[in-house]
Amino acid sequence: MFKNVKHTFRRLRRYRHITGVLMKYGLEEAAEAVRLRYRMRSKGKFSEEARNKIIHRSKPERFRMALEELGPTFIKFGQLLSTRPDLVPEGYIKELEKLQDKVSPVKAEAIFKELEHQLGGKVDEIFDEFDPEPIAAGSIAQVYRAVLPCGTPVVVKIRRPSIVETINTECEILEDIAGLLKVTMFGKDPIDPKKIVAEFTEAVSKEVNLETEKKNQLRFYRNFKDTPEIHIPKIYEDYCCEAVLTMEYIEGIKPSQLEMLNKAGLDPKLIAKRGCNFVMRQIFDLGFFHADPHPGNFFVIGDNVLAPIDYGQTAMLGSQDRELLKQLILSIIDNNADQLIRAFQRAELMPDDTDENVLRRDIEVILNTNYEMPLKDISIGQVIIQTFNVIRKHRLNTPPQFTLMLKSLMTIESFANTLDPQFDIIENIKPFAKKLASPFTDPKQMLKNLRSAANDISRMTSHLPDDMNTIISKVRQGDFQLKVHHEHLENLTNTLDKSSNRISFALITAALLVGSSMLISQDGHIFGILTLQTLGITGYIAAAAIGIWLIVSIIKSKDY
Repeated sequence: MFKNVKHTFRRLRRYRHITGVLMKYGLEEAAEAVRLRYRMRSKGKFSEEARNKIIHRSKPERFRMALEELGPTFIKFGQLLSTRPDLVPEGYIKELEKLQDKVSPVKAEAIFKELEHQLGGKVDEIFDEFDPEPIAAGSIAQVYRAVLPCGTPVVVKIRRPSIVETINTECEILEDIAGLLKVTMFGKDPIDPKKIVAEFTEAVSKEVNLETEKKNQLRFYRNFKDTPEIHIPKIYEDYCCEAVLTMEYIEGIKPSQLEMLNKAGLDPKLIAKRGCNFVMRQIFDLGFFHADPHPGNFFVIGDNVLAPIDYGQTAMLGSQDRELLKQLILSIIDNNADQLIRAFQRAELMPDDTDENVLRRDIEVILNTNYEMPLKDISIGQVIIQTFNVIRKHRLNTPPQFTLMLKSLMTIESFANTLDPQFDIIENIKPFAKKLASPFTDPKQMLKNLRSAANDISRMTSHLPDDMNTIISKVRQGDFQLKVHHEHLENLTNTLDKSSNRISFALITAALLVGSSMLISQDGHIFGILTLQTLGITGYIAAAAIGIWLIVSIIKSKDY
């Protein structure tokens, strides 16, 4: 019980801190909504000087600054938002892309204790050497240089102690305030914070489990082991667990360090082409891709070989995603907006209230802008940004992995243009896109498709006699049922019920009027109490009341 009270108190204190930070950065509406939601007292107002420092900044900029001050989990949340230009306006994307994990490293004693607990032994027994100074410190893990007993230099990625509990608590808080963010931060923008927070919670849960990253890296190793221009660092599985990842130490140059590349005699143009081909192969051939291929996640080693690092963010394209990508490419090639709209419909991405004419017009603007332009003058990044604007405007339900794929294309174009300003990404995409758009040109793929189709036909043929027997048996027994679903049929049923009720009341009113008219002219008593005339007048009154009610209900419902 004491533990629960302590947990609740800690969360309330965190809510107060959140409201204070939101107030500080001029996000009073969001702060007030959180304060009222949890019945907390205001932390007071900030000085005029503090307000003047931030009030001239844009709302997206202030939002980014608030996330930075709120700490690692909120920074991670902002980084996820920056990968969703299909949901978040461009102004917010540009600011959120500036977010970086700027956290102080955990002290060596705490990291050593965590490492020993996870691997079950003393650091000096497990490693021949271990440098206590981290070479990188992120919000989830820290990276160190070490040497294995066999003399192999490695890097060891160690999860920060207690980070799992911290992130779980912070995710609960984000889920609590997600609905408030929709009303106070994004207004009429088609953003669903609850959905985004749920996506974030799932993504960060995978990221804190270094076993997931290890599996991703091993998969890349298998996929590219026969590709000499790509070097995937080797994993040392005996020194890995859920909180520790040990891999080959890579000594190289970052692709963004052009001067150092030139001094080392490396070729930036060739590196740009290899980086692009690395991403294209993942997207078009493998369907499993690195979701964040920016220059900081690569090293360049001898012979212009690229060594990608950090496999925490990956995504997979399903068959439906690949079909959508194919239709997107074909619609651009054919300048055919209807082809893309049909693909959206087949993938069930369009809300019921989508105005197809407006959507078609918006797509045609993008296609016509780039149609018949020289390939070298077309910017994939600009086309994708325009596409995301259309997706947001029409609230298309694009899958997160498809969005990440488009974002990866934008990132690798920027990566390549940094190394080679004349780099033509469209020309490099064409061979991969042609293979995807025309799978029957590949004999292996054609054979695979034919084999799959043959298996489907064989399976259907073998099941057909049993299925027919079942149908015939049900018909003979009178159990055969044919179900027809008609959308909005319930509206017709309700209308018929309402009409029949009104007709019934109208008939009752008419009957009362006729009966009362007959009674009013008669003499006599009922049970010696009421005269027939009195009963007739009562009938008139009842008929008038029902008639007035009927007229008022018809006027209110506007069914006239």
